[in-house]
Amino acid sequence: MTIDIGIVGAGDRGHTHAGGYAAIDAASVVAVADVDREAATELAEAFDVPAVYESVRAMLADADLDAVSVCVHNNLHRPVVEAAAEAGVDAFCEKPLAGTYADAKAMVEAAEGAGIEVGVQNDDLFSPETRAAKTLIEGDDLGDPYYARGVVSRRRGRPFVDGYGTPAFVSKESAGGGPVIDIGTYVLGQLLYLLGNARVQRVGGATFEHTDATYDAALVGENRDTYADRLASSGYDVEDVGLGWAHLADGSVLELRAAWHMFLPDRPSVVAGTQGGLQLDPFEFYTTTEDYEATVSIDLEEYETRQALLESESGYDFERDVGQFRHWIETIDGRAENPIDTAGLALNAMRIMDGIYLSAAAGRELTSEEIAQRSGSTAADL
Repeated sequence: MTIDIGIVGAGDRGHTHAGGYAAIDAASVVAVADVDREAATELAEAFDVPAVYESVRAMLADADLDAVSVCVHNNLHRPVVEAAAEAGVDAFCEKPLAGTYADAKAMVEAAEGAGIEVGVQNDDLFSPETRAAKTLIEGDDLGDPYYARGVVSRRRGRPFVDGYGTPAFVSKESAGGGPVIDIGTYVLGQLLYLLGNARVQRVGGATFEHTDATYDAALVGENRDTYADRLASSGYDVEDVGLGWAHLADGSVLELRAAWHMFLPDRPSVVAGTQGGLQLDPFEFYTTTEDYEATVSIDLEEYETRQALLESESGYDFERDVGQFRHWIETIDGRAENPIDTAGLALNAMRIMDGIYLSAAAGRELTSEEIAQRSGSTAADL
């Protein structure tokens, strides 16, 4: 059985998704849609895709698709997934699920109503570190997990302004927010998965934007004018840094620090339980044995190689192929043994991320119900 896929959006993410499917025998990209026909044609030629369309609806109406990959900006995710639901086509969506919790919830409800599968991109869920952490947690090596901290923090790295990406990343109109939903979504999804994706009870947060100070001439010298021009032309109106915390229904607490520009080093994400803890990268396990405090270094590479050999049909495959694209294809064709609910994780993460923004605006913690009430749609029209 081959899953026939249409790519929606022919930019960098569209090329990445097409490349991911090209490595999977059970997947075939048969169409690409983008309002920029030249970009769509370029992707089609690069991956030998037979059909090009200038609109999502035209592709869904004409091409015989099993699924679509949604590779457009955040505030277009909802209308594309809803169009896929109307057509009865499964959808794999770039992160985050949407620009707001309200839009993300509407997408999940549309998918459930139509009986389609929705998957959400988060490669961190399939890393060797995540697999090892999940194994230890499910083996009760941590006891009862009660705390997790996720950090994804750059010293310099505002999209477009600092030299990579496009202005759409730094505009609320297209992206919905800054680093909280751009890069914070990865570690939130990963840590919620490790914690069992318990329901969010309340969220607090704060956001900061300090472009003028960080591009002061004393710090960046002759490049000051370049950065000023890029800030002005991009319409930069999102946060540089987002800090937040969520109290979950099982009593656990999750913290997030997400920054595109912050004068602090990055830090590994961690999970702590009643009988042990772990750090994800580099991977370490912390416990006590015979009353000695123990820091355990675990050889993930050797384990992954051995598992690859055990799973190999030839006996000579030394790398495991359990990435997000293969997981998605095996989920929709029914071959996945223990599929991860990536949409459920992304929806819960979206409640936390939107909660951080809404809490910052309110100046206090908000309950889960308040977040749902205050969250509004920022979805664009197709």
